[in-house]
Amino acid sequence: MSCLPVDMAGKWRYSMLKLLIADDEKTICFLIARLLDWKKLGFEIIGMAYTGVDAFEMIKKEQPDVIISDIRMPGYDGIELIKKTKEAQIEAEFVMISGFRQFEYAQNAMKYGVKYYLLKPIEEDKLLEIAQEIREAILDKRAHDTYENNLRLEIKATKDKMKKKFLTSMIWGQDKKEEGVDRDSINREYSTRFEEGVFQAAFVKIDTGGEEGESIGSIVKELEKYTGILGKVCKEHITTDMNSGIITLFNYKIEQENLVKKKIEELYENIKKYVDRFEGFSVVIGVGQKMNNFSESSLCLKTAVDAIKYRIQIADTGIIYLENYHFDSYNIEAVVTEKNKQGYISKIVSGDIKGAQECVASTLRRIKFSYENYSPILFFDVLIIYVDLLADYCKQHLDNLDYENSFKKWNVRVDNTKRERQLLSVTEDLIKEILEYLDEEKKQKDIKPIRIVKEYIESNYMQEISLNQLAELVEMNASYLSSVFKKETGMTYSEYLIQCRVKQASRLLVETGLSVSEIAYRSGYQDARYFSKQFAKQVGLKPSEYRKLYS
Repeated sequence: MSCLPVDMAGKWRYSMLKLLIADDEKTICFLIARLLDWKKLGFEIIGMAYTGVDAFEMIKKEQPDVIISDIRMPGYDGIELIKKTKEAQIEAEFVMISGFRQFEYAQNAMKYGVKYYLLKPIEEDKLLEIAQEIREAILDKRAHDTYENNLRLEIKATKDKMKKKFLTSMIWGQDKKEEGVDRDSINREYSTRFEEGVFQAAFVKIDTGGEEGESIGSIVKELEKYTGILGKVCKEHITTDMNSGIITLFNYKIEQENLVKKKIEELYENIKKYVDRFEGFSVVIGVGQKMNNFSESSLCLKTAVDAIKYRIQIADTGIIYLENYHFDSYNIEAVVTEKNKQGYISKIVSGDIKGAQECVASTLRRIKFSYENYSPILFFDVLIIYVDLLADYCKQHLDNLDYENSFKKWNVRVDNTKRERQLLSVTEDLIKEILEYLDEEKKQKDIKPIRIVKEYIESNYMQEISLNQLAELVEMNASYLSSVFKKETGMTYSEYLIQCRVKQASRLLVETGLSVSEIAYRSGYQDARYFSKQFAKQVGLKPSEYRKLYS
């Protein structure tokens, strides 16, 4: 009996086993078929054969689980039938029917692993015993095979996760000690199989048609299975997700170089065929620099990503091999100087959209006219410097993180951009969007203290309120508060205070019978005569006249 968990073995408990009966005597076949309630025992009789040849044809077609066969039949005898079934790699349990004098045949059958025999005349109890034993053995074996297969898959999944962890650590620079770690240590730690030879990487990138960048997560998840073809010519290959695609690091013998290139081309064609099913999506593969040392694997990955960026200068192509293109080296600090950065920041601070955009555009123009064979990577590096400066300014001057969405959108658009002019355009759009947002946030920031001041005056108008007191309340300079308050409300804080007091006095004059002196006091005035004078100045009527007219 199986010692497997019930739930795993139970998966097979109700599956029907296919049974084939083969004997040159039809009466024996029908006897076996009727002797037991096969369906109740979990068997389905898929046919009867009266010659060894017919039996083998049915075995190939139906792939039965159990074969009850006479040991002597025309065409193929039982021994030949067992042998041919084994050669066809068909797993089936044989039950051999033999007479007393056919024991020598039965001994030959044992060589092929046959364990079950029935002697003629066939006894019902013996047939039942064998049927139950076979069913239990087959189901236990299936459950065990399933358990082992699941275990193998689980071990493989764990190893794959470890490999991806290694690859991800290199991509994002988390494995800083990589150069000091030998290949064997990495193989042990991450269950990889890197060997001496060539190291290279390929970045399979999915482009989207929309500027905002449609969700490509479901497509990217399907890509990894296509990289399996590299395993046919590579000693090791590891794949993981990266932004809008997948990146693969592979290791192979130098003699396999041409075959690897063919497999990369095959990989592109297979993925292109898949991606073409989705409207608005396309694929491009960047193949990085070849390295002979494992310690330079991170450079393989970086150059694979860089290869994709080359497309802003070269004609449309499905696979971009970085080694096919050669550009001049550059010093980014000489291209974007501290003076350039300061000038750009000053435009950001002043909210000069066109000025900030021109800082970026003029740097790119200078590259195009001053560098004859400039690298496409230089374009990206310049834009990243200016965009990072803008992001840093936002972090320092904004209390919320709403602006981050604009930078994410910029990343997506740049990721799908194939031309230099488009790169500048999407960056200019970002600068405009962020500077307009900064301006609006500044306005809102100025408005908030004014709202607090107004609410305070409306709640405390009956008391003496000074400008310094209000400035301290909102933590602002008194003169700046006065200026902003006048700008936002159209009046000074003292005029607004008077307005609030007169409004309260007007309500009390109409709704109550309080004296003018009492109303003056409740409205924040200690002197009734001064109150009457202020009221008349604001309303155009004396308090007593206002009461007569509106009460």
